[in-house]
Amino acid sequence: MDLLHVPTVSAVGAVSGLFVSDRFAAQSVFNIKSHNIVRILSLVPPEEVPRFDRSEGKQDVAVEIRNINIDDDPMEDILMHLKDACDWIQSGLDQRSADGSNGQTGVLVHRQQGISRSGSFIVAYLMRKFQLPYSDALSLARVLRPIICPNKGFEDQLRVWEQCRYDIHAGGHTDSAETKKTKAPYEAWKAKRDNTFKKSVEGINKNRASSVARLAAHVGKRRHAEENLDREGSLGGQREA
Repeated sequence: MDLLHVPTVSAVGAVSGLFVSDRFAAQSVFNIKSHNIVRILSLVPPEEVPRFDRSEGKQDVAVEIRNINIDDDPMEDILMHLKDACDWIQSGLDQRSADGSNGQTGVLVHRQQGISRSGSFIVAYLMRKFQLPYSDALSLARVLRPIICPNKGFEDQLRVWEQCRYDIHAGGHTDSAETKKTKAPYEAWKAKRDNTFKKSVEGINKNRASSVARLAAHVGKRRHAEENLDREGSLGGQREA
């Protein structure tokens, strides 16, 4: 299939009412209304979150938006957001239509292009809903949107998501965010991530120190050469005198 012809708003075929899109499609009133979307999970910076009000020159749309600002960085921690995001998606899909009919309500997940970040959250939802391993959930997500492709760091985290049985917290639902303990696979991933980050910083600092040392050596050699020239010039002047 030609990836250039993938629709900007794609249904997740395995789940009625679930959609994924790029940022621009998520701002379309037509898309929101035609798919009966009642919730949008927006993984963009706050200033890029879709707005549907008259102050923006758009028709009012009754849609609830949740914003989680995610960078497409392999070391970005998406695991800490997945359970709440999946719960929120599911409760949106379970809502009744605003017109009182039994029509399926829609939930849209989007980021910039609907590839890595939004794709990762879609895959996480499918993994939990159908108790699937990462590779099977990814294949399911790609049926109608083959461009979905989590970056390597997100892929690793989604495999940890499976190991944690779709919840990184070990405590009960009554525990507060401060007292919840996290499961061993998540702690192991986080320790590995932090160690990688530390080594990266150390490598940068080492390269920076090496560059400074080379620069200092170059300046020292140049200064030494200039001093020799000055000394030779002084001696030459004395001989002429």
